[in-house]
Amino acid sequence: MNPSPVEVHRESSGFFVATNARGARIRIGRVADGADFSPVELLLAALGACAGLSAEGVVGRTVGEEAPMAVHVAGTKDKPTNRLDTIRMAFDVDLSTLDDDERATLAIKIVRAVERGCTVSRTVEPGTSVELAPLPGGPGSAGEPRS
Repeated sequence: MNPSPVEVHRESSGFFVATNARGARIRIGRVADGADFSPVELLLAALGACAGLSAEGVVGRTVGEEAPMAVHVAGTKDKPTNRLDTIRMAFDVDLSTLDDDERATLAIKIVRAVERGCTVSRTVEPGTSVELAPLPGGPGSAGEPRS
């Protein structure tokens, strides 16, 4: 199943709002311009949320369905290429009820669950072609993405 499209509209100078087909909205801005998420922060959030959702089942079965879980995500930007060259994710789960072998087994299961189930990381890791469609009116215009 393909993901639903997302529309991004400029709200004001330096601020955009992304809306999905279900009506959810996220305000996006520049890092220096306030408390909104930046585009890169949204990428990191998408990676963390996808990893968390992918591993949630195995974590819940191991330490309990209601156990707190967090995914910390950070990136390192390579300024000359204007891209993230390293993204690190770390799970934070209370492992106090597990022995060393159970902890090691859970760590392996989390990695496998994310490698298998996280569409975002599976897309980002090998790189993905991003196509920018010109506007329907001719050169310099931008229209709907074309397949």
